[in-house]
Amino acid sequence: MAQEKPNRFVEWYLLLLRNMPVLRRHVADWAEAVREEPVLIWQTPAIRYSVYFLCGLILVSTVGWVAGALTPPPPAGAQAEATEADFHVICSERFCATHFAVRRPFGFSKFPVRCPKCDRITGYAARKCGSEACNGQWVVPTRVEGVARCPVCDAPFP
Repeated sequence: MAQEKPNRFVEWYLLLLRNMPVLRRHVADWAEAVREEPVLIWQTPAIRYSVYFLCGLILVSTVGWVAGALTPPPPAGAQAEATEADFHVICSERFCATHFAVRRPFGFSKFPVRCPKCDRITGYAARKCGSEACNGQWVVPTRVEGVARCPVCDAPFP
């Protein structure tokens, strides 16, 4: 029968139980030394770094609270933050070549999509070409050596 994979949590717990008497003795010795010389509290790295961490946490949360308190409320007619965008799409079928827009969540990249005119899954994301030859025409970029280019005038997209 195959051996079970060891549980790390149980191993650490058993190790802690096994070393507990030694740890108690060390803590008691440290507490006795602190009673004799109180400056040892601050000289102990674990205590000092814990205080630094807590002070930093308090400082960051205080700054966040102050920033939130000083931020003005949104205008009365403000709408909720947008989660979707309109993507311009061009059908890649030669006889169709329809330009249409689809509303999808931000970061959508699962192209091609279904064309509403020819009902085929041939719609690809389009970009506006800003060259003088295309004059703002919507085109589907082609990748040439890792650079997106206009298929009409071969101008690179920024």
